[in-house]
Amino acid sequence: MSTTPSNWSSAATALATTGARATSVWDRLDAQELRRRASHMAPGLLPFILWGIPHRDPLSTTAQVIFVAIFVALTAVLFLQWSRISRSGVGSGDRIAAIYGYACSVLLTLLLFPAHAECGLAVLGVLAFGDGSATFFGKLFGGPRLLWNPNKSIAGFLGFLCVGLPVTALIYWGESNNLEAIGPPATMSQAALVAAAGVVAGAFAETIESRVNDNVRVGLASAFAIVSAHALLFGL
Repeated sequence: MSTTPSNWSSAATALATTGARATSVWDRLDAQELRRRASHMAPGLLPFILWGIPHRDPLSTTAQVIFVAIFVALTAVLFLQWSRISRSGVGSGDRIAAIYGYACSVLLTLLLFPAHAECGLAVLGVLAFGDGSATFFGKLFGGPRLLWNPNKSIAGFLGFLCVGLPVTALIYWGESNNLEAIGPPATMSQAALVAAAGVVAGAFAETIESRVNDNVRVGLASAFAIVSAHALLFGL
C-alpha cells in the first residue's frame, strides 16, 4: 500500500492531537499537584504498618501518645512545606483547616474510641485514599460534572468511591483482626458495610459546595458514619 502526503498529514495531525491531550493531562497533574496527592495519601500507610506492630486493645495511653506525636510531626512538616504542595491562591486560613481538619478528625476518633481503633484508622483510610483519589481522578479524566455541583466531576466522585471503599474496608478489617483485640473480629463483609457508610458519607461531603475545607467536611462526615455503622453492628 502506498503512502500519500495526505496520509502523512492525517497521521501527523492525529499524533499532534494525542500529544496535546497528553500534555493537557500532565498540566493538570504537575509536580506540585503530585506532591500534594502524595502528602495526602502517605499517612494512609500507617494502618498497614501497624499490622506488623503488636499493640494493645484498647489502645494504651502510650499508644495514644505515640499517635498524637506522629500526627503532630506530620502536620508540622506539612505546615512548613505548605508552599511546595498548596495550590495557588490558598491562604493561611485554608492551610490550617486543610492540615488540622485532616489530622484532628482521625485523632479525635482514635482518642474518643480507644477500644475501637479500627474506626479511627478507617477515617484515615477515607481521607487518605478516598478523598486523595477524588482529586487525582478528577484532574486525570475530567469529563462530565456532577448535577449538584458543577465544580466537581463524576470521575472524581467515582474515584473516591472505587478506591476509598476497598482500601478503607481492608484497613478496618485488618485492625479489627489485631491479635490483641478484645472484641470479635469483623468479617470482610462487615468491614465493607462499615467502610461503605464512611466512604459514601465522605464522598458526598466532598462534593458539597461550601467554604468549609473539604478535609474538615470529609473527616467529620466519615467519622460520624463509621462510628454509627460500627455501633449498629458491634456496639460501642
